[in-house]
Amino acid sequence: MQLPEDFTSQPLGFIALTGLDIKYNAIHRSIWDSFTVNRRPDRVPLHFNLLSGDYEYRKPKSKRSTYEWYIPKGIIKMDWMQKHINEIPSVLVIFYDLDWNDPQWKEKQVECVSRVEIARSSLQGRNTKIAVVLIQTAAPLPPGEDMVAAERAATLCTACELSSKSLFVLPHNPDHLYGYIIRLENAYYELSQAYYHGECRRVKSRKELLNKQKHEVLIVRHQFKIAFFCELRQDRTSALKHYKLAYSNLKELEPNYRNMLETKLCASFFNYKICRLCFLDGSPVDAIAQFRSHVDYFKKKSGYAELAFIDAAWISHQYSIFGDLFDEAVKNGLDAIQTQHPGFYYQYAACCAIFRKQLCYDLCQAAAMFPVQNTSETTKYVNYYGQRVWNQGYHSMTEASDADFEKAGILAVQTEELKVDHSYIIIQLFSKAVSQFKKYKSSRMRRHLMIKMAEEYYHAKDYVKALALLDRVAPDYRSEKWWDLLTAVLNLWLKCAYLLSDVQNYVTVCVEMISKHSTSDINSKSRIQKNLLNIIQGKQPDPESDLSAVSVEEASKLWIQKFAMIMAPMPAFDIDISQLASFVECKVSFGTSSFTADVPIIINVYLRSSSPLPIRFHRLSLKFNIEEYNNVCSIINKDTDNEESLLLIPNQLKCVTFKFVARSEDVGESLEVSTASLQLGDEKSYNIVMTWNTSSSALTTPTPTLLSNVTNHPEVLSFDQIQAKPATKLTSRKPLIDLKLQHEPPALVNEYYSVKLLIQNDEKAEISDVRSVRFIKCDLCLAFTAWLCIDNISDSSTHSKSVKDIHINNIASGEKVSKLLFVKCQSNGQRVISVKITYKINIEVDGKVTECKCKQTDSVTIETAIPFETVINTVTTELTKVDALCANEPYFIMACLKSVSPWPITILNSTFNLINQFESVDTDTQSQLSNVSLQKSEEARECFAIKYKGSIEKSKLNIGKLRINWKRSKQEYQQPEVETDITLPTVLIDTSPIYIVIDKPAYGCLRTALPVTYELHNRTNLVQEVEINIDPCESFMFTGLKQVNLRILPSDIHALRYVMYPLTTGYVTLPRLKLNLPRYQSNDSLGKATIAAQVLVKVII
Repeated sequence: MQLPEDFTSQPLGFIALTGLDIKYNAIHRSIWDSFTVNRRPDRVPLHFNLLSGDYEYRKPKSKRSTYEWYIPKGIIKMDWMQKHINEIPSVLVIFYDLDWNDPQWKEKQVECVSRVEIARSSLQGRNTKIAVVLIQTAAPLPPGEDMVAAERAATLCTACELSSKSLFVLPHNPDHLYGYIIRLENAYYELSQAYYHGECRRVKSRKELLNKQKHEVLIVRHQFKIAFFCELRQDRTSALKHYKLAYSNLKELEPNYRNMLETKLCASFFNYKICRLCFLDGSPVDAIAQFRSHVDYFKKKSGYAELAFIDAAWISHQYSIFGDLFDEAVKNGLDAIQTQHPGFYYQYAACCAIFRKQLCYDLCQAAAMFPVQNTSETTKYVNYYGQRVWNQGYHSMTEASDADFEKAGILAVQTEELKVDHSYIIIQLFSKAVSQFKKYKSSRMRRHLMIKMAEEYYHAKDYVKALALLDRVAPDYRSEKWWDLLTAVLNLWLKCAYLLSDVQNYVTVCVEMISKHSTSDINSKSRIQKNLLNIIQGKQPDPESDLSAVSVEEASKLWIQKFAMIMAPMPAFDIDISQLASFVECKVSFGTSSFTADVPIIINVYLRSSSPLPIRFHRLSLKFNIEEYNNVCSIINKDTDNEESLLLIPNQLKCVTFKFVARSEDVGESLEVSTASLQLGDEKSYNIVMTWNTSSSALTTPTPTLLSNVTNHPEVLSFDQIQAKPATKLTSRKPLIDLKLQHEPPALVNEYYSVKLLIQNDEKAEISDVRSVRFIKCDLCLAFTAWLCIDNISDSSTHSKSVKDIHINNIASGEKVSKLLFVKCQSNGQRVISVKITYKINIEVDGKVTECKCKQTDSVTIETAIPFETVINTVTTELTKVDALCANEPYFIMACLKSVSPWPITILNSTFNLINQFESVDTDTQSQLSNVSLQKSEEARECFAIKYKGSIEKSKLNIGKLRINWKRSKQEYQQPEVETDITLPTVLIDTSPIYIVIDKPAYGCLRTALPVTYELHNRTNLVQEVEINIDPCESFMFTGLKQVNLRILPSDIHALRYVMYPLTTGYVTLPRLKLNLPRYQSNDSLGKATIAAQVLVKVII
């Protein structure tokens, strides 16, 4: 029923090549490879074949002048398309080695003409185009220049009876051969198009002779031929039109059951072509509509009743091939949607294949009892598609048939059908459908089809693959609680496991089949539970009710072999119940969410069975995340009715309680039940270990009802009300000590700030191994700006957030212990000092003395403040503030310290640490702030004379640092002094050729002469020209030169004397002295810096 390759392949124009010796001639071989090897999609669609010169082509049949009395035997001949694709070329190309200047031109011309005549005679009656290609070794001349070539070409065309358009020259140049071949292909394509166009016209002319009333079959055949020729000439529009006409004419036929298969096969061929062309033209809606109409019409048509499975196979194949077409269109860029994609067609094809298999089993009973030995000649198609030897040419019910021959043919077809592997066909179709539904994210449909595949594997007796598919589907049905579907899956799973004698799978399925979630009846559940117990006792389980006797017998042998191979000790089967719908439910609950070290830990394990019969387990055990507790919680069944019995009555709650004491070293850890295990069967028999993981919903899913008295009254509770608590926290015993941190904030930057630690033992017994851990909490930017030490301040060398523990040893009951902590903060900000006290104490827990570790933490927040604010300026000897200094001139550093500490502080000493380029002017540099005490907001000043002694260059330098040694005026504990370094200003170093010194009284009197002398020192080795100007001032009248030009010799001094007459009182600005050095590029800023800006003027009383 598969489509012939002639229909599924893309029809290409057939070009036959002759005259190429590809075996012995390398040039011919390269030409042939250029035509056929690595053809890209952009080349013209042609099919090339190499034929010998004496190849015998199929002879055409004699033409009919009329079809009046012609009765066709069938619709489409089986070899007609193959004939036009691979046997009758549209163009025959003859290659011949011949140059225009060949010395043997005449002889070779005659040989070339003879080859053309042989080819023409072999194609007599055909309209095949003939072309000649001359293979030349010489390079061709430009057109119009080689007169000999033009003359000989015309002569050759005349001798061969060819038009000039059918003669080609192929110069063999390896560099340009590909380009020549492309040009030849384009010329061949035009000739091929003309041939197939002529064939279409020829068929159309014959079709005009037909009568629609008498020649319905011939009309269908001719429309098909026209459509196929249009496809060969790549005219898809015309091809689609004529295929539709052929399909429409075919539906007008009135087939009978004898030729119904032929009609349906031809209809499927036409439908395939129509759908494929619609997809290629970008009309998927038309393709889908055509297919639906096609199936709806022909699925009602049936042939021989004894061969009904052929009709089912035909429908299955229709859906399958359309699914392939649809899928190919999607791969080529078509957008499919979740509700319309190839998977649906594959699914329906598989369903039809299942129906075919059922019909085969129903209709082929006789063939199975009396099979035909040789069926190949009876069942294959002959001459026409859809016709066999025993039903050829029956296009009318009036035609007589050989009943015996027909019956034998039907029996042969039935025998052949029995040989078909229907399950393989069905599985392949379902597999394609599953892939499509997975691609379009239809998970439920995918699971449904996987179950169908598993059922087919089951029927094919491939139980291993069936189990693999069921194992992938069952978890989804469990999680979504589709219990009916899960039960159906488990039933099939149970059969496969039984037939394979797979104990592990069989036991696993039994665990679920007898649960409350299974929708099987109570009798089936009881039988399955008994089978489960039989396996534990080493007995063979009873078979399922709907298995065949043969299958049961084979499976029974496997079970016997399985049990015979087992040696002591008996094997154990581990089953992870976490993801199964088990008949046993388990919940683990700690008594509380946390346990202290001085109380025993209580764990309640709640069990409930939903099996139809009571069941007794052998062992219950718990595993923890801390392995040391794994052997603590384990119980073995005892044949009593107390708590140690593991007999579970259906739908009754069973509570098992474990009690134990936590280890002291596990305090602070989380204790969690990792697994709970129930063992069915002891070591003398098969034993099944059912394990619940804490990650499963059975152990961890919280319920809306929270119960406080679960432990006290378990009998009044339902299983669903119990809240699972599989984890608890092991906390330390509540400490009974009093911990305090005393201090007086704020702390000052860089001082050793004291914090007093007080510990009082309020326990009833002595505590031992008392330790204190201290650490500092602060922002990341302050993480390394604080030190912590205890008692001995020399420990401050440890620059870290935490230091070593304080070991205080034992503290008696009621005793108090104090320790002193010192904190040094190098920057201001907030810090938290935290202290954790740990100790050990022996207490009695559940009749046993155990050592408990206790801890208590306290913290205190410390605000850090700076002790004082500083303002430092550089001034001249006249106390004028400057930012630039000249070399070898004295200046003062004025430092002002303002106390901002809430506590009185005492400045012990101050030191100016200058860099190497500066030196002190004074020999005596004692601190002026030594032993000065400052209250809050009080200020202290210090002056220090400096001079720049380095090389004279224009640059910025930092003068150095001022170190202040200080401490609190009042200290409760002896603490070392604090050193605070203050960075001195950065100044600009410049040079000036003129140094100005002013000589004036300390003060002046109103309206009294005030003598002022300006001395100009030339520090260079050159004569300096100086222009001097005195600006007028409203506060003074003065005598002296207001403007003067002078020269100062090297290292000489020139004095300018003025008499000032003050007009106002107070600090009055003197007239400004301006200097201009025409030969020295500078300004007067440095000169002005040595002039007093103001002078005090008093009133004479």
